[in-house]
Amino acid sequence: MLVIMSQLKLSSFLILFAMIVLFSIGMITGENIKSVFGQTYKDETNNQMQKSKNKNNNDDGKELTTVIKVKIIKQNIDLANHDHLKIVGYLNGEGQTKYIDLKEIKEEEEKSKNSTINPLTVNVNFNKSNDISSTMIDDEYYICAYVLDDDNDGNIKENPTFLSPSSTTLPLYDCDEGNIGLSTSKDTVTLFSTMKKYGESKATYTSSKTFYSTNQQKNIKNISSDPDEEVKITINVPISDAKDIHDMNVVSMVKGEYQIKTIDVQKELKNGNNKNDKIPVPFTFERQTEVGPIQPGDLFFGCVTSDEFPDQNSDCEKRMLKDLDVINTVCARKDSSC
Repeated sequence: MLVIMSQLKLSSFLILFAMIVLFSIGMITGENIKSVFGQTYKDETNNQMQKSKNKNNNDDGKELTTVIKVKIIKQNIDLANHDHLKIVGYLNGEGQTKYIDLKEIKEEEEKSKNSTINPLTVNVNFNKSNDISSTMIDDEYYICAYVLDDDNDGNIKENPTFLSPSSTTLPLYDCDEGNIGLSTSKDTVTLFSTMKKYGESKATYTSSKTFYSTNQQKNIKNISSDPDEEVKITINVPISDAKDIHDMNVVSMVKGEYQIKTIDVQKELKNGNNKNDKIPVPFTFERQTEVGPIQPGDLFFGCVTSDEFPDQNSDCEKRMLKDLDVINTVCARKDSSC
């Protein structure tokens, strides 16, 4: 009998001990589970925060874009009487277009009672690297801004101004050709400051109007008001020092409209399309644009980009349209030497 009771006490003790051990393990396991899930949530939150922080960065933490900060001098665009700005730009083989609602800017200023003296700042982002090139110090780019107005329905109005005796205005614009300075991550340009380019364009436009007035009976494209006409521009690219390169991007821009072509240089050379060591790249634009018809006096740009060029990867040059009856040309990479 005593033996049986001793065995029962021992069994009860073992069962109690086992329950205590299991309970302790459960607490530890639960705490570990809680700790694991807590750590997982924390890591995921940190990852999301880091992804947000590195939105414009690659895996090495390097910035993926070049930001061109465009400062607009509002006093010179008659902010109170215009509705939109169309901003276009080119860098590193790529073009960008942005629209700014000037009505919203005016409303914000009226609410905050801020002075219009401070410039309007707009960031235009370009990929720092692509299949054609990577942005480098001293690369050239252009940024242009054009003033647009709404029609009675609140839509951007197509400017009906053509060369005719009744035409009195040239749509307000400004452009700047810049160079990447100390950093490939950012640069700054200012538009609508001196208004020198617009003044030169307006003088050429007015001169063309005078020509129209004295030659009304002549059927000349340069003075025609037909919106279905086309304007032809050729960008000449010197390649005497770059005959071993493969692809390059060439852009032409006029009146807020741009076209980009990728050129196989070796194919052009093989086909003999390199007169005087220059490859001509032709572009055709419809004369009617969102900003209005292309006119004498309008500024146009030609740029070329390739990371195989021996100097700058990107080079831009500008010219003023003076005759719509001929092919207007500009030479990229070598300034006016063409």
